[in-house]
Amino acid sequence: MKFTSEEDVERYFADQATLFRGAHYGTINNIKAPLNIELQNALDDGPEESIQRVLTANPYLLQYAMPNTGHHGVWVFPKRMIRTQQVDRTPGLIPDYLVAASNSLGYSWHIIEIKRRDTQFASSNGRSLSSAGLKAVVQSATYLTHFHQYIETVRNNVGVSEIIQPENVIILIGDSSTETAEQAARRAEFEQIAPRVKIVTYDRIVRGLRSDTSFRTKVAETDSPPTTVGA
Repeated sequence: MKFTSEEDVERYFADQATLFRGAHYGTINNIKAPLNIELQNALDDGPEESIQRVLTANPYLLQYAMPNTGHHGVWVFPKRMIRTQQVDRTPGLIPDYLVAASNSLGYSWHIIEIKRRDTQFASSNGRSLSSAGLKAVVQSATYLTHFHQYIETVRNNVGVSEIIQPENVIILIGDSSTETAEQAARRAEFEQIAPRVKIVTYDRIVRGLRSDTSFRTKVAETDSPPTTVGA
């Protein structure tokens, strides 16, 4: 999709932002070079809360963690309760993010659960999952099961009638550049046997952001062509 004026671009993205009520809408137009430093500082800081603040304020960053989304926008719902606390005191369910993504085939939904960057998915010897990795897998299974059994309840709790079954749960954890060979092998093996649970390391987001901001900086230094949405 091509535009010939800034007004066309602004109108298009304003319309897109309202597609899913209450979402934090992010597009590649929100990505600026200083965000590279902001994201790196949050990752270096360590706690999940620091990472989540940056991701929530810059929802397009989550697009880099999702497969087959191109450069279309994303609609992000942070910390929405999909199951309330039960009568027997069973805790409610609150994923870190529910995300709607767009590509040439339409819209898809994803659940994203974040863990620390300095904790890998597998133990150092690769013989088992780390405690954080195991917790994330259990959470993922619980989320997917609840969506499968109670999709209408999820829609009511979140307040978004357009929600459909999520394609996957994406676990953001660790850094592939500091994984042992055994940890990397365990992560890849897990994805083969559990294809609806994707394990994504934070350096994937860092690389995607760096690539896009570098490209956009180069384009800005030349005569910019008409804006294109999608890939």
